[in-house]
Amino acid sequence: MPAEWSQDQSETARTPELPEPGELVQGRYRVEGELGRGGMGVVLAARDEMLGRPVALKVVLPKMLRSPDAVDRFGNEARSLAQLESPNVVRVLDFGTFNQPETCAGLPFMALEFLRGEDLFSTLAREGALSPARVVRYALQACAGLAAAHARGIIHRDLKPENLFLHVEADGHECLKVLDFGIARSHSRRALTRGHLGVGSPGYMSPEQVEGTGEVDARTDIWGLGVVMYELLSHRPAFFGDNPQSLCLQILTAEVTPLNELRPELPPALVAIVERCMERDPARRFSNVAELAEALSPLDVWNPETDAERIRRRLDAADEAPLEISELRRVAFHPAKTDGIDVDVTIADAVPSRRRRIVSLLVAAILVLPIVLLLPAVARAPALQPARAWSSQALERTQAAWSKVRARAHELWMKEADGKPQPSPAP
Repeated sequence: MPAEWSQDQSETARTPELPEPGELVQGRYRVEGELGRGGMGVVLAARDEMLGRPVALKVVLPKMLRSPDAVDRFGNEARSLAQLESPNVVRVLDFGTFNQPETCAGLPFMALEFLRGEDLFSTLAREGALSPARVVRYALQACAGLAAAHARGIIHRDLKPENLFLHVEADGHECLKVLDFGIARSHSRRALTRGHLGVGSPGYMSPEQVEGTGEVDARTDIWGLGVVMYELLSHRPAFFGDNPQSLCLQILTAEVTPLNELRPELPPALVAIVERCMERDPARRFSNVAELAEALSPLDVWNPETDAERIRRRLDAADEAPLEISELRRVAFHPAKTDGIDVDVTIADAVPSRRRRIVSLLVAAILVLPIVLLLPAVARAPALQPARAWSSQALERTQAAWSKVRARAHELWMKEADGKPQPSPAP
């Protein structure tokens, strides 16, 4: 653990304060406001002044600096996210310490991609039970995010609706993102625990987490995803309790109300999948998220729009029209300067466009060539003596046009070959 985060320093140094709107964090992130907060940290909306893009700053609450466990979990989340490459996992962009006056301890933060939308908890509260098609679509995207983690040996261990975020992209497409890897566990690392219970949200913990046996693997996340699917389909938690202890007891012993009793119209295959995810014996669950995804795929009928419609929506959502090629070339050959760093901006020449022009000219030449070959015969035909004068003139004009087409094609071809226009050959 860095020295500035140590418990000794946090006891002797003055407690730091959260950055205020307008304040610059790490000389780069301009804070704009608060997005939300939890028991351990706060998420702030900010702007990356260096790259000119919005980001979300996740900052440890100052009071949590007294807890080495909380700081360890925060660093564990940053390390876990940094290893994962998936469109269905929130991306970490930066990690560091918010340095305040020397009398204050450093405040750990991480910069995350800025997400637009809401988590599934908010969606469920606003809409009620979701359709089977939507639940299947969201579950498949969650499987994709978890696959990236499991492939790295990272188990999330805290799946719940609040940690599954529906990000709305520029074209209106929803992309589910898995959040909060704060208590994720690598098989090669010792698990973080609290007391005698494994860390997690009590209502979504697996039986093996509740028992604290240490036998936690990918099937723990399959349990959590099954509990989430149950709640999305029924609009009620799988387990109820007045306190964590009663919840844990239910997870170990209580029978869950069958989904087909709560919603008889649900597809039996989907009900069976959820029930298998929630088997108390890990050996009876799906062995990995690939098996779960294969079971869900035949039920995936959620296709709200075609790719062409998405592309059109993406263009319509653009804030401004793209630069024309001529404007791009004006920018291309002027070195840009950003914060003292010289940047040579280059734009590749429009080679594909020039090739299309060459092909068009060659096609036109092929169409004209038969006329060029036939006109002399027409001009010499005895039955067409009155038309000889016209044919001769037409032949001359056609031959001149053919020469121009050939010269232009040659010029464009040579320009593509070495980047320099070549003189056209004489007609």
